[in-house]
Amino acid sequence: MALPREAARGFRDIEFGFADAHKEGAEAPDLLLDGFFDDARVTEQALSGSSFLFLGYKGSGKTAIAERARLLGDRDPELFVTTVALDDFSYGDFRSLAGGGDVESRYPTVWAWVLLLFLVQSLERDEQGRVDAPRTYTVPVEGVRRLNLLPLPELQQLVTSSSKRGFKASIPKFFEFTEERVAESHDLQLMQMVRALREAVAQFPTTSRHVLFIDGLDEILSQSELQFPALAALISEASRLNDDLRASGKPFKFVVLCRTDIFDRLPGANKNKIRRDSAENLEWFDDPRDPDRTRLVQLVNLRARRSLQRETNVFGEFFPTRAEGRPIRRLLLHHTRHLPRDVLQLMKSLQRFAPSSPSEALSEDQLRSGIRHYSNDYFLPELRDELHGYLRAPDIEMAIKLLASLRAPRFTLQDLELQAQRLRLGSVELDALVHTLFECSGIGMVDPSGPGRPVVTFKYRNRTAMLIPDARMLVHPGAWDALNIQAVRPAASVPKGRRRVTDGRPGRGARRNA
Repeated sequence: MALPREAARGFRDIEFGFADAHKEGAEAPDLLLDGFFDDARVTEQALSGSSFLFLGYKGSGKTAIAERARLLGDRDPELFVTTVALDDFSYGDFRSLAGGGDVESRYPTVWAWVLLLFLVQSLERDEQGRVDAPRTYTVPVEGVRRLNLLPLPELQQLVTSSSKRGFKASIPKFFEFTEERVAESHDLQLMQMVRALREAVAQFPTTSRHVLFIDGLDEILSQSELQFPALAALISEASRLNDDLRASGKPFKFVVLCRTDIFDRLPGANKNKIRRDSAENLEWFDDPRDPDRTRLVQLVNLRARRSLQRETNVFGEFFPTRAEGRPIRRLLLHHTRHLPRDVLQLMKSLQRFAPSSPSEALSEDQLRSGIRHYSNDYFLPELRDELHGYLRAPDIEMAIKLLASLRAPRFTLQDLELQAQRLRLGSVELDALVHTLFECSGIGMVDPSGPGRPVVTFKYRNRTAMLIPDARMLVHPGAWDALNIQAVRPAASVPKGRRRVTDGRPGRGARRNA
């Protein structure tokens, strides 16, 4: 009896993954293990290289690195990975723990206390080292237990409980087994404990790697007066601890995952030194003139190959060669900010309208429906999320309504001001709105001065670009459908030299909206 042939698999069957790397790590871990495009070997750099600071815009894959490292640790008995999230971190309690007076000067000591505690907890899972651990390690760790800090609570609880008077009063218990005299002030006591833990971890005998990822810095823009000095101290202290551990020959490391725009706003005189010597920038923009060689196209094809179990070029097999007058790869990338999350979520939206036949490519109408779904269901909500922290929630909704009311892709700050007056929207922080949208590449800046068609500068193309307030701006094409923006494209009958260009690219006919 002949065995039934396996059903053919097509575009709908490709598993492109989730918008949330944590969810992907929990529900589709193989995507992060076998479908993770890592031509720059950032995972290896994070686990064992000299770089400890990973910078990227939201959606660039920072958390995916930590999740992949965690999954690799599950497979490797000599790799211990811990992720500490700052999502709900209390900067008020952090400041209280640092004490009074010139409090910011004590931020590094507080971070050292927190980071070393999490490293100790990781070391306590390492039975190879615990068996031969000397007293210089076991005595301070017993002091940590006396403070009821092993096992450690979540970071937020640790900082909150450590800032309370009851905890500060119990600190002398830490020194009951040591020969060191306890200092009188809390500030000096904290420094004593940090020194003891530094010496302890340096004496831990193991060849296993212990890597601590600090993530969640994307979510904390609402307390900037406390946040930025504290985060600057975190990065500086992580750098200092890593240098000490490397000098001691210990395979231990602290890795900080930080949003590029947040890092740019941090205070400090040594930021550029850290960025040059110890940082990796997760930038995905490649020259679109050779799209098959761009990393984002390779990422899409890698995930397709994993699902379909065969070599494939998604853009050549499942899409028309051209659409809206453009090569298909360039058209689709044009609707993204050249970020992995944007591109993979666009693929998922297109899947919803793909033909049921696995051998049939999407039509232009199906392609347009998928792009419209992506704009409404993903792109605009993602921009809303990025405005959070810079603007209050009511102002965000007002700002979105304001952009939608323009009904045109190009505008100036003066256009927004006039429209806000017409709509009687009251007080809207327009300057903060356009600067934040530019930082997250929700809008670009149009330069009409060059030869040929106007050049549009987006932040994803040039992270050092600065918005000129009186410049003409362009709403990112990914948001057009959701904002009901109609971009008039040049008609075929318009004579050469008199073509109307509104979005900096050629097209065909007028844009149709749902």
